[in-house]
Amino acid sequence: MKTWCSPKALLGIVLLIVTLVAPTYAARPVAAAEPPVIKFGQTPFFDYQFATIAAQLGWDKELGVDLQLTWFPQEGQVIEALVNGSMDIVPSCNACAYPWYETVPKFVHFATTNQFKGFIVVGRKGQIKPYSDLLKELGDPDKAKQATIAQFKGKSIAAYYPHREALITAILEQGGLTMNDIFKLEFPDDEKAALAMVGGTGDLYLGGLPGEMNLLMNHPDQFINVGGHEIMGPAGLWYSQIGTSTDWLAKNEDSALKLTAMMYRFNRYVQEQPDKVLPMVRDAMNEHSGVAVKEEDMLFTFTKFLEFRTYQQDKDTTYNPNSELYWAKSAEYYVKVPTEGLPANADYRRQNPLDEWFAKFLARDDLLKWVDKPLE
Repeated sequence: MKTWCSPKALLGIVLLIVTLVAPTYAARPVAAAEPPVIKFGQTPFFDYQFATIAAQLGWDKELGVDLQLTWFPQEGQVIEALVNGSMDIVPSCNACAYPWYETVPKFVHFATTNQFKGFIVVGRKGQIKPYSDLLKELGDPDKAKQATIAQFKGKSIAAYYPHREALITAILEQGGLTMNDIFKLEFPDDEKAALAMVGGTGDLYLGGLPGEMNLLMNHPDQFINVGGHEIMGPAGLWYSQIGTSTDWLAKNEDSALKLTAMMYRFNRYVQEQPDKVLPMVRDAMNEHSGVAVKEEDMLFTFTKFLEFRTYQQDKDTTYNPNSELYWAKSAEYYVKVPTEGLPANADYRRQNPLDEWFAKFLARDDLLKWVDKPLE
């Protein structure tokens, strides 16, 4: 004969079990969610050092993400890391990314870090007349530009061509020359091209600021500034960006916008408290670029060759179609430059959804407040 518990007795047994077991589960701590990781492929260029400062000052932790930096010598290697999935974010720029438009079709820029005004042509002292001297002689800026570029014919130019050929072509075009009128000395990165110049190879050099500073500041008896924006025409409007893949961007919108916020807070520091961040940038650059950058040189570079704007200033210039500084004006110019490696039907708008992502950022009041809070 089976004996059944009464409903009241059964309820008592259940409550007893719950009482005995519950403390066991309650004692187990709930694991905190890990913050999203942003794998940033850093390069030794001033334009992208907001990420270095953000990681050092813990801005990523403030915003609930984990910014992890890995240093690379040049953008090309970072693109490879993006393709193989080891990096999420890469430093880049409109024109220098054109070679990747066909080979890496999912590559996109989503934020502009700054306007870069530092491209100059470096030449050997006594072997070429700089634009400044020709302007004094000729008294006319256009004639001085033409005369400066005319000297490039038959000269060898040391450069990292995957990223510099578009600019070199554009400069030559201002003087009626083509790539067939010069000799290409190709190097795997800007720094090796600069070192080759120091070693006696090459007539002219065009590269990033670290290479330029190495030649002009460390070897002033050998090299001169032949010309910068004065001889570049529309090619002189140059912006630096950060990029990623469309797949990462689709899955990490919040992280992308928080990275943009870190960038704009850094830009505020550059404008308002450069003494707080520039020494940190100097130390990072000296460690990873091989160039002994002095703090006074840093300040000169950041005030003369680079413009780090607030998001309010970017709204009026970089992202304003009615402004002469609108980012797409530069992109449109370079699309038309017949550069080797530039896809014939390059769709720069598809791979530069910059306006769209800037609008997304402006819609995040929480991030704008974080950017605008008092600097420490």
